[in-house]
Amino acid sequence: MHIIEVFTKGKHSEAANEDGWIVTNDFAAVIDGSTSKVEFRIGNKSKGQFATETIREAISHLPSNISMSEALLYLTEALASAVPDLLHKEAAYRLTCSAVIFSKQRKELWFIGDCQSRFCGITHTHPKLIDTLLTQIRCDIVKYALKKGYSTNELLKNDIGRNFIFNELREQCHFQNDTNPANIFRYPVLDGTPIPPELVSVVSVSDAKQLILASDGYPRLFDTLQESEDYLERVLSQDPLCIHENPATKCLIEGNSSFDDRTFLRLSINDSTL
Repeated sequence: MHIIEVFTKGKHSEAANEDGWIVTNDFAAVIDGSTSKVEFRIGNKSKGQFATETIREAISHLPSNISMSEALLYLTEALASAVPDLLHKEAAYRLTCSAVIFSKQRKELWFIGDCQSRFCGITHTHPKLIDTLLTQIRCDIVKYALKKGYSTNELLKNDIGRNFIFNELREQCHFQNDTNPANIFRYPVLDGTPIPPELVSVVSVSDAKQLILASDGYPRLFDTLQESEDYLERVLSQDPLCIHENPATKCLIEGNSSFDDRTFLRLSINDSTL
């Protein structure tokens, strides 16, 4: 397993980047720390950064032949023990991140949340239903504001669409790792609470020679970093409010380089292809 190309960039600054990645002899992963919905930091780090760093360190200690369900327990305990007091606060305070993890021994991808992957010409994404609904609401609000005379620049400075859905973005944290199968809005994340294994997608990569892992900061994945970056640049130029080509729960805020942090990792997972 060898790195072909890797890139990570924070939407606002490198110091504030909540994405991360790791490649070991047996595992590769991209990790996406969740944007905090509450004012809370751990030292000089955001909750998302702290969660990403905790999981990255924990992955480096995973046994090579560990199963998905065993890995979930190990990574969950790593977060739970990092700042135990947060588990007793409301869900929005938990250390939270998503991840896509490749197990070399098992030739499997484990999708915990909304990170993505691409191999053999197919992109695998796992969007949350609640995000899809809130995205639509935000986009409708922004479109309405434009019709009422708001300029694009005004909305890039003050995203009233995101302001409108912000309380719901915070409240959706209660759906994290919900064990109730009747809850259509539940979704898996790493947050120190038990993850229902049935919520984690497992995809075989036994036929793949190359593998791309990425956070959801890329609206569309291509087979190379340059193609993925070029598409992102075009989309941000044409749709900075993120309401048409790249509908999202947030826009390209003035002064930022993108609508979200982003990480792209391309690997050769078959040494004979080098």
